[in-house]
Amino acid sequence: MARKIIYFDKLFGFSVTAITENGKLTDCRFTADDGAPAIGDIYKGVVVNVLEGMQAAFVDCGLERNCYLSAEDLPRGTEGGVASLEPGDELMVQIIKTPCGKKGAKVTTRISFVGKTLIYLPATDFVGVSHRIEDEELRDSLIFAATRAKKAGEGLVIRNFAPFTTYKHIKEELGFLRACYKRTAEIYAAAPPRSLVCTDFTMPVRVMREFMEYDVERIITASEEQYAEISDILKILPGGKGIKLELYRGRLDMLDEAGVAAQIKEACGPRVELEGGAYLVIERTEALTSIDVNTGGFTGGDSLEHTVYQTNLAAAREIARQVKLRNIGGLFVVDFIDMQQPEHRAALTEELERALKKDGAPFRVLPMSEFGLAEFTRKRSGTELSSFALRPCPACGRGNGYSDPFCMFIAYSEILKTLDGGAEAVCAELPPECAKLVTARADFAAAIREKFPEAEVYIAPSQGVYAEGCRCRPVKRGAAVRGAVKLP
Repeated sequence: MARKIIYFDKLFGFSVTAITENGKLTDCRFTADDGAPAIGDIYKGVVVNVLEGMQAAFVDCGLERNCYLSAEDLPRGTEGGVASLEPGDELMVQIIKTPCGKKGAKVTTRISFVGKTLIYLPATDFVGVSHRIEDEELRDSLIFAATRAKKAGEGLVIRNFAPFTTYKHIKEELGFLRACYKRTAEIYAAAPPRSLVCTDFTMPVRVMREFMEYDVERIITASEEQYAEISDILKILPGGKGIKLELYRGRLDMLDEAGVAAQIKEACGPRVELEGGAYLVIERTEALTSIDVNTGGFTGGDSLEHTVYQTNLAAAREIARQVKLRNIGGLFVVDFIDMQQPEHRAALTEELERALKKDGAPFRVLPMSEFGLAEFTRKRSGTELSSFALRPCPACGRGNGYSDPFCMFIAYSEILKTLDGGAEAVCAELPPECAKLVTARADFAAAIREKFPEAEVYIAPSQGVYAEGCRCRPVKRGAAVRGAVKLP
């Protein structure tokens, strides 16, 4: 089984999380610590518009855009569907899909609280078991335990971590989740309309509750604040005592030194290299995501059919990793390299299904067509990596360059690398807007000063064509750099 390392950091107003399996990046999240809506957040919303023809309603939660509420997300047994709602009605709603582009958040009135082994549904009379628990005898046993533990009118979904815990722990966790709901209900009753009632746990808790001792080797953080928080979490997390926690104190950026930063940059671009010289080209469109598989310099050692088959298998595994890492949802069309043997096509489809299953997100794969095209769907949860890392093109609206915040992270990493290489002073040339952002943030200069107290750092806006990254160069200490601003 793959051994995971989880990296946490807090930099420049963002919480950063990266997860690697055997050195390969499988998950990356940049979350702004600015109160932006997140999955699991609960609001006291107000109905502003009811569209019976679409069986949906729009709810004002005080966010930038109104939230979308589908009829299927109303309480079970609601008579009349959305027709039972009227403008001005107040609802307790929970975000199940964050805003993306011009679309507002998607919400539900079926409130849930997610724990390590349970999903608690306070107002939905239902008992279910994760489909990833396939043993029928075990499923029956868990359903019996859940039915026995819950009260009338409550609902429980047993997550796939449940087989590794005890009934006593399930009862204790259920009591904790009930207390969370009770507190939320009290806050909701007193809260003004269009306000946040309850926010989900912090980023370390959200990530760590998905893993157990047996598949997490280490947790590394460069933030002393997060180190203390994670240390407390591990004391109560099932299996947490077996996970090694480290506080990074190196002179470089933690993700850069671990080799993760380079993988994040690759995940922001269309081309992905495969072992042996083959590569993928991933292109987003409004309707779907197209993925082209190319042999590149891969020649193999056997027949052409075998070479193509092995390349396609490697591509299928990498495609599953990339769609999870980039957190892309919707329809995908993959142009695999043509294969002549039907059994190879069937085996490739099975390999793609097997790789996507590890993701945990709902998906569906169709049989390969006669043209060698494979189609599959994936349900996105949370925001795409590109929505943070890339800036939209003024002409077409698609991402074609690094965003200013992401460019700031690159600049921080490159400046530290240049100083660690022996330079006493460095000038970083950045896109104009990013340069303004960096010079305006006191914490950027403080983070560098903490590692290199005597260094001189200058920030210069680039001229002409928009620069995607940061160009650092050593300069003489005390020298005047034309057009540059010296950080304090």
